[in-house]
Amino acid sequence: MNLEELRKEIDEIDGQFVELFLKRMEIVKGVANYKIENNLPVLHKDREQKVIDKAVSRTPEEMKEYVKEFFEDTMKVSRHMQEDLINAKK
Repeated sequence: MNLEELRKEIDEIDGQFVELFLKRMEIVKGVANYKIENNLPVLHKDREQKVIDKAVSRTPEEMKEYVKEFFEDTMKVSRHMQEDLINAKK
């Protein structure tokens, strides 16, 4: 494969990432609303760690560090959105 073909494949995967990210963030909105209604904090460290650990456990050894970082960043973005939604309701 040449560079252009590889980039085309990455672009296709990025499109799938966006679709999945948007679906995930819609669910995060529901989580934020639940937390608002039940007066729960945004951060649930044990839950986040379980999600990260589960993802890392399904990953080949040489990719574990990167998957961990990817999910940590995803959790950070999710928390940020929840905080924004909660603050907007105050």
